[in-house]
Amino acid sequence: MRKSYSGSMVLGVAVVFIGLLMLIRNVFNIHIPIFAILFSAGLIWLGIMILRGSLPSRGISQNTTLGDGNMDYVPGLERYTVTFGSGVLNLKDIVPDRPVHLQVECNFGEMKVYVSKDTALQINGSATFGNLNGPDLRSASFGNYHYISTGYNPNLPGFTLNARVTFGELRIFYL
Repeated sequence: MRKSYSGSMVLGVAVVFIGLLMLIRNVFNIHIPIFAILFSAGLIWLGIMILRGSLPSRGISQNTTLGDGNMDYVPGLERYTVTFGSGVLNLKDIVPDRPVHLQVECNFGEMKVYVSKDTALQINGSATFGNLNGPDLRSASFGNYHYISTGYNPNLPGFTLNARVTFGELRIFYL
């Protein structure tokens, strides 16, 4: 289970820490640079949160950071991200009942996306020093990639994947 730290908890710890430092300063006459310590502690906390992937993201998302993971499609989740690891997004058993737009990102890692060959699919992708492979066996290493399956209509049920890869590999397969 992944525990995330709320803003009120961090603020509470900071207030207690400031109080302790002020008490030490006044009782023992030891001058401690309170601001420098709090600033450093804040940077350390921010760095740990970035490494854990615990920072809040825009929209609802599912992430794999610093490891391997399998991600299943969950209605309502719109962003699937792999950072410094590898992951698989499984869409092969999903039959959308409406147009579904998903953001798929791979940064410094490897990601595979499995889609049913019977599902209408559009891919709008970009690669920056990475490799984006589509179901049509074309790839982009630097630049844009665009794919539309036969029978795709943006008003009918299907997937629209906005794919982005940076210093990694993102492969999209039909199964």
